[in-house]
Amino acid sequence: MRKVKKLAMSLDKNMTVSEYIAQELLRLGVDNVFGYPGANITYLIDAISLLPGIRYVQTYHEQGAAFAANGYSQSSGTLGVAISSSGPGALNLVTGIANAYCDSIATLYICGDLSHRYRKNSLPLRQDGFQSADVVSIVQAITKYAVQVQAPDEIRACLERAIFEATNGRHGPVLLSIPHWIQRSVISPAALHTFDIPASEAIDSLPERPAAEIVDILTRSRRPLILLGGGCVNSETKFAIKRFLDHNPVPVVASLCGLSAISHCHPAYVGFIGDYGHRHANLALAAADCLIVLGSRMDERQVGFLNDYRANKTIIHVDIDPSELLPCSEHYVPIWGRVSNFLNLLEPIALNPLVISKWGSLLRRLEEKYPVCTKTDELSPGSFLSGLFDRLSHDAQIFVDVGLHQMCTAQSGVLNNGKQLYFSGGLGSMGYALPAAIGGHFARPKHQTICIAGDGGLMMSLPELQTIARERSEVKIFVLNNHCLGMVRNHQQRTLNGRTFGSVDGYLAGDLKKISSAFDLKFFQIAGENDIGLVSEILSTQGPLLVEVLFPKDMMPFPACVDYPIQDDVHALHVLTEAGEV
Repeated sequence: MRKVKKLAMSLDKNMTVSEYIAQELLRLGVDNVFGYPGANITYLIDAISLLPGIRYVQTYHEQGAAFAANGYSQSSGTLGVAISSSGPGALNLVTGIANAYCDSIATLYICGDLSHRYRKNSLPLRQDGFQSADVVSIVQAITKYAVQVQAPDEIRACLERAIFEATNGRHGPVLLSIPHWIQRSVISPAALHTFDIPASEAIDSLPERPAAEIVDILTRSRRPLILLGGGCVNSETKFAIKRFLDHNPVPVVASLCGLSAISHCHPAYVGFIGDYGHRHANLALAAADCLIVLGSRMDERQVGFLNDYRANKTIIHVDIDPSELLPCSEHYVPIWGRVSNFLNLLEPIALNPLVISKWGSLLRRLEEKYPVCTKTDELSPGSFLSGLFDRLSHDAQIFVDVGLHQMCTAQSGVLNNGKQLYFSGGLGSMGYALPAAIGGHFARPKHQTICIAGDGGLMMSLPELQTIARERSEVKIFVLNNHCLGMVRNHQQRTLNGRTFGSVDGYLAGDLKKISSAFDLKFFQIAGENDIGLVSEILSTQGPLLVEVLFPKDMMPFPACVDYPIQDDVHALHVLTEAGEV
């Protein structure tokens, strides 16, 4: 590979817009930018590639770059960046942008645009020019800020605002569309207008009345429960959660996106809730008389059945985004602010330890009654995933795709000693995990990086196997292959009299062994319970590899976790409550 001399710059000197952007990203701590080239983004790619300390990482599809930026941000806790050319390149970013918006991931997307002489916007034409599209208008609904930079002297204010919007308040994606001629224009950054950062609107302290009301609710509660959502997975909030639980060990459940917010070995942790959640955790959610929702949407897929039980509980809902909060009512107390601030303010409260202990003991009995993993003689998702997670390093970061394997992972994956689990939660986009794992690997190259995908999701992100192969990235890819789109199949079987067009009939995954060979990746296959012992060898093997884990087409999540009536058990809990047992 040809060696190129790296350049270093200072804001006091004149430089091109592209050089300025590269230097600002580096100043923010961004050391990898993901993208795919095209004529209208070449100046920015060149500037990034010439600057010491920051690297341009070539993916093989713009969607892969967009998801890699997601994974980079999720892993590092800093800004993720992806770039593309104009038109079709920019449009290929859209799914990754939407994923970042739904899951509150701080990401910056920069796409090229046409120079003036190629534009025809004075004419009533459908298209402004070759490879053009009004991407700013297209992404308005899925970004916190999106703008086309109109002149070179706008770049500093536009970039500063974009970074501020992405990384403040509820995090999310932003987009800058920068015409080709502006990227190569020379500016003096120190002389440009800057963005005036607005004062924070989110409350940092509780008003006196709600604070007193919350204390009263908590001290009167006999069955308090905390629900952790995706807004709790940042390091500051995780620390605040641990500190609060050290003083008041209130039982805790987690949503899909909140699973990494607390160690699953913590004595207060109960389990995973939702449509595919743990039965005992969903029972705890229904039976609690005080539910403290921290950084989680009140989504029907995780708490929809609560409508039948809301009269029996008070809900305290804390979120940094006021749009997620419902109007205040007798049984619903909305709190607009940071979860960490809320917990820090509650820390002096001392709840009755005997009440908490009796409630926690009852929930542990429920867990014993409905165990998470059912042991079988044959290889099952539960036995494989529990065996895998047991063997992972304490610092492992696991990126999981969307589908049946995702729910099985959420049910069986025990996160302890710092393991982190990442999903495409709100959007639920197949094809997320592999490129996101690439981003996570570049963010934390010394940490063990795992990708768990289904056969369907892998086929959607197949080009990025070449990114891993080219970089020889230490990413271990586990494909749970049941030769069908299992979650769609299950839905079809329930609603379409067993017809499975597209999920089974007319669907065929590729030969993973041949695919591995084509990309020069080491290949392993796990086909039975006795093969689980191979996992230790797989994890200790140097370099990237692909592991096919074979399951039958009728693979299901654990029977104890789906399609169960909970009314009888909730009634039993209420009987125990009235009898004074809890």
